[in-house]
Amino acid sequence: MILDINTLFFHTGSAYAFTAGEFVSLAALTASGLASTVIDMTVAQDPGIGDGVAVPRIAVKVGTGITSASTGLRLNWQAQGSTDSTNWTTYAETGANATSSFEAGEWILPIAWPRRPSGVSLPRYLRMNMAVTGITNETITIGTIIGGLVLQRSDSDDTLGQYPSNFTVAA
Repeated sequence: MILDINTLFFHTGSAYAFTAGEFVSLAALTASGLASTVIDMTVAQDPGIGDGVAVPRIAVKVGTGITSASTGLRLNWQAQGSTDSTNWTTYAETGANATSSFEAGEWILPIAWPRRPSGVSLPRYLRMNMAVTGITNETITIGTIIGGLVLQRSDSDDTLGQYPSNFTVAA
């Protein structure tokens, strides 16, 4: 998965080494949920749908497993677009899932950027939203994530480095 600092929804730190320190902590979040960093595309445009070489995909990876003291706490991850950075339209969502289903090292949303809903204007702004449902007065005990828009499929990770480069570099 190729991560670009300019297209990350969830990221912390300044080293851009994409190590454990770059993951965003979800600890102590409650009913308000979490809205990600907003990506401003500078003009309204279609982020892209369909097959192709560089179709944007949403990828959010769990660093530390997400846990809560309550089994009733549910998280719903939403990919959203906006024309004004104030009013948001949800393009795709995971549906409400128990925090225990988000384990360390798992991908939450390895999907292609979804089609814009019929009748909705082209977005200028993109973000991820974590909506909290179920028992909303509980807090998340622990959990970290990193994620954004990427141009490489997540299922190709296990093939990287397995093909010969077919060239050598002389010293």
